[in-house]
Amino acid sequence: MNTTTLILKASPLPTGLAAGIAGSLIGEMLLGATNSTAQTTEADAPAPETNKPTEDVSSAGILLLLLLLAAATVFYFLKIQRPSLPDFSGVTGRDPSKDSLPARRSATARQKLSVDSITAADKAAFQQLLIDVQKAWSKQDLTELRQFVTPEMLNYFSAALADNTSQDIRNHVEDVVLLRAEILEAWTEQARQYVTAGLRWSARDYNLSLTKKHGEPGYLVEGSEEIPTESGEAWTFMRLQDGEWRLAAIQ
Repeated sequence: MNTTTLILKASPLPTGLAAGIAGSLIGEMLLGATNSTAQTTEADAPAPETNKPTEDVSSAGILLLLLLLAAATVFYFLKIQRPSLPDFSGVTGRDPSKDSLPARRSATARQKLSVDSITAADKAAFQQLLIDVQKAWSKQDLTELRQFVTPEMLNYFSAALADNTSQDIRNHVEDVVLLRAEILEAWTEQARQYVTAGLRWSARDYNLSLTKKHGEPGYLVEGSEEIPTESGEAWTFMRLQDGEWRLAAIQ
């Protein structure tokens, strides 16, 4: 599934403002230093020539100090205007569970279950769902997907397929083999039971162009039609009482 890259651009206004302030400060400092030097020169005109090197060193030191203060001011304004970087969650750069999982109810309505309560039959159902969902996804068959997922996840898959079509690509995930599964969390909410499992599998995962023919350059957009690769995600399954498990979220 495709991700969206967020590029945050700093507004030019704060930077320009900082530069203007810094320029004004430098101008005032230089002017002040010049006037001070002139006044000192006029006041000390009768003084012997032997005092001139000392006065020049003193003026240069003051000017250097003022320049350092101006640089520190510019650095401060640039620092406070620097934008923060976005925080991403999930392997796809977004968290589908926010779209697919129902809103969390109060702590009294949500009851945690022991992961040991998940039976071997439940785990076998999760493995089969992994295979069935990937197969229906590869076929772009929303009718078949409806049998295995919640209505919210069906909408999620429908939007993802439409996004791929708009980019003229079709994703295939074939020969899925579950390598490892770990129950991460289990809980109930009213009549619904939820289980989140960390799944890792191997499959031939590749994208084909919808506008190119087999053998043409650019037909294989990404991945390999022959070499399997490993992938991992956290899948949340849901069932009503003792009904069949369905995919409710992917992270």
